[in-house]
Amino acid sequence: MKTIQTAGKLLALFLVVMATSCSSDDNPLNDNPDPQGESHFYELTFTGGPMDGDTFSGTITNGSGTSGAVAVRTVSTNNGGTEEDTMVLTLLDEIHTPNISLGMVMTMNNNQGMDFGPNVTETSSGMTIIYNNYVMNTISGSSTITNYGQSNVYSGVAYAHFTITFSAEMEVRDINQTDTFTTQVTGTINVKRFPIP
Repeated sequence: MKTIQTAGKLLALFLVVMATSCSSDDNPLNDNPDPQGESHFYELTFTGGPMDGDTFSGTITNGSGTSGAVAVRTVSTNNGGTEEDTMVLTLLDEIHTPNISLGMVMTMNNNQGMDFGPNVTETSSGMTIIYNNYVMNTISGSSTITNYGQSNVYSGVAYAHFTITFSAEMEVRDINQTDTFTTQVTGTINVKRFPIP
């Protein structure tokens, strides 16, 4: 539940960032430019439980209605004076069947997310995946980020673009049943540069 609450707060922050972002002329790209207009890509494979063997992949272009992928990274100082470096990745595919929704809240260490756990903390990240009747939350796992770049929006906030590969054990709940089970998911997501007006 804490993961969902944290993700909700960060999603609200993301919406504020989108509404108040500066123009791209005010915020040049860093050393890893990534052309706008290219498609986001994802692939997910599940092992174990009723979804054993399910594999999903899709390509989503920028401007595909509500479908797409975006990552927002924030760096701030908490009340205790400790720097908090967090990245929120959201992916929504309403183009392909089944529709898939994925959210990650990553506690960052340099340009890598901390390992997945059941809760997002100073030392762990979290992920939620929803498709069909399944709602999945991480128990454990890890990820690797490559080709990282970002477009600064304003001090401490940036749109990130990168490729992430991950493997995680997930607790799964079917919304029509009370029992839960576990599954293993491996995946790759290629997040392209967010088009800043």
